[in-house]
Amino acid sequence: MSTIVQQSWKRCQESSLKATEKANDQIISSRKIKEIIQENHPLIRESFPLFTKLAPFLLSTEHIALLSDQDGNIIHTVGDPVFANQAQKVQLQIGANWTENNKGTNAIGTALIAQQPIQIQGEQHYFLENRFLTCSAAPIFSPTGELLGVIDISTRKEYSHPFALTIACMIAEAVQNRLMLAEAERVIALPRPLSPGSAGLSLPLVGLDRDDRIVSLNEMAKKQLGMGALGTTLQPEVERTGANIQDRRKRVWSMSASSQAMPYPRLAGSCPIFLQAKKLGQKAAHVDFPVLLNGESGTGKELFAQMIHETGPRSGEPFIAVNCSSISENLIESELFGYEGGAFTGANREGRIGKFEAAKHGTIFLDEIGDMSLRAQAALLRVLQEKVVTPVGSNQSRPIHARVIAATHRNLPEEIKAGRFRADLYYRLKGVSIQVPPLHKRTDLIQLAEHLIQKIAGGEPLFLSNEAKLKLQSHSWPGNVRELQGVLMQACFLSETYEIAAEHIQLEGLVEAALYQEAEQVVPSLRETELHAIKKALYMSGGNVSQAAKLLQIGRNTLYRKMAEYHITSPMNQGDL
Repeated sequence: MSTIVQQSWKRCQESSLKATEKANDQIISSRKIKEIIQENHPLIRESFPLFTKLAPFLLSTEHIALLSDQDGNIIHTVGDPVFANQAQKVQLQIGANWTENNKGTNAIGTALIAQQPIQIQGEQHYFLENRFLTCSAAPIFSPTGELLGVIDISTRKEYSHPFALTIACMIAEAVQNRLMLAEAERVIALPRPLSPGSAGLSLPLVGLDRDDRIVSLNEMAKKQLGMGALGTTLQPEVERTGANIQDRRKRVWSMSASSQAMPYPRLAGSCPIFLQAKKLGQKAAHVDFPVLLNGESGTGKELFAQMIHETGPRSGEPFIAVNCSSISENLIESELFGYEGGAFTGANREGRIGKFEAAKHGTIFLDEIGDMSLRAQAALLRVLQEKVVTPVGSNQSRPIHARVIAATHRNLPEEIKAGRFRADLYYRLKGVSIQVPPLHKRTDLIQLAEHLIQKIAGGEPLFLSNEAKLKLQSHSWPGNVRELQGVLMQACFLSETYEIAAEHIQLEGLVEAALYQEAEQVVPSLRETELHAIKKALYMSGGNVSQAAKLLQIGRNTLYRKMAEYHITSPMNQGDL
């Protein structure tokens, strides 16, 4: 016996399985089989045409081919009906589970554990009742390296074909390649490795996204580049030696937006990094790619999503916002995809359409996408791939047409590394990635504050005093624009004149919290603090030393002495504050 088979027998013995007894012959319920088939629809879709082409060979050689999911459940089969009838006596059929725990050493279950091709011949099967079989199995991996299932070719041991394992391996790789072609924006075939015996090997295929980052690899490319290549870009010299197999990039961009950010009063500001994000959003409005908005809580990601919707061709259709973090895991599918009447306890008798259908041809905004559970992520990925939803309690799929914009405050690449977010869903959502800047990185705080004050005051003239402006600029704004809006609302309420003074800017508890938060990271020296204060005062006064001295509450001569001490020679050029 091979080492893999010996290890499998040892596992079976340690699990107290008795080779002379019957294996677990329980068949999954028809309802559960339907759910499993639905969950694995992309896998079945790409396997089906390959199984169809294989059918004449199977029929002539008295073999059957089977497809199992990653849990060992058989979900599709084709082949010789005479042998298929014999195979059913040991539940080698749709609905049976062929993990080692249930069926002992067998090609499907052992290949799932070993994650490599294997042939189990006759007596190598652990259970006596299965030893009339010879089975050849090859694992199927997704283009991002996830184990999806197994291709198995089985027959009576005396009819075993010498190329059965080779054929299973070829089908498994073909399925992976088909999945890559269905999902990747661009696919490049790299040259075959120049090694002995490599002439008959298949091509290494690499899938790229719209930013030319590697998002998928087939088995040959994985051996050549390693799974660590995912998320990186191909070296130019490597790409030049390859051949384009597929390229879905648009060559002509329909753009009505100019190189400058267009007016959109609800998103006000003049900060360059903010304007760059705004311009990207307006450019994204004119293409139909999915958009991923990244940024801290309170930065205005939903406003960005609304701008993309309202300035694009879908503006006349609904904009549906969904906060993914506020929906319980048990209800996420019914909220997003809808449900049939009586689908669960408490369900509306008439049923209800989900958010995707409610968006029609408009936009669905999935806020806090990073807080979705892995189960909900899998369901969402399936909908984005298939462009259909199946309401809870229904067997009928319905097409969806909405554009998807997602947002998160989390670092999704780090979440992927930690196993909390699916890489394939990330690359599906990240068609256009826009970073919405936090307030503490924006240079237009006062302009934004004055804009918000005019909205809050309803047109009444209200102005910020210089001291109020200085107080606003001294705060770190961990709550971003949302926090600023709340502080200004309170200030407008407290002010009884046309001026908002420093005492009306109430930051109780927030300044101290920010100072403590900064202190945990680094405590600046007194010299650094003084230098920063002088630079900031000179910057705010436009280089006027007398006005800067007043802001610092020191004499002008003292300020001149400090400037000389810190070698500040040009008040109008203080660098990056």
